[in-house]
Amino acid sequence: MFQLKIIFGGKLRRRFFDNQAVKLFLQCAALNRMIQLGKPDSYKVEK
Repeated sequence: MFQLKIIFGGKLRRRFFDNQAVKLFLQCAALNRMIQLGKPDSYKVEK
């Protein structure tokens, strides 16, 4: 929640609950995508 609020702001500017839910869903999807792009690719190392 901290990262979401820092990046997108702490307020929802939509009036109706359904619109707020959609906006929050899109923000979460965008944040998850940013986090995924920032992670290094992992792979198994042979010994």
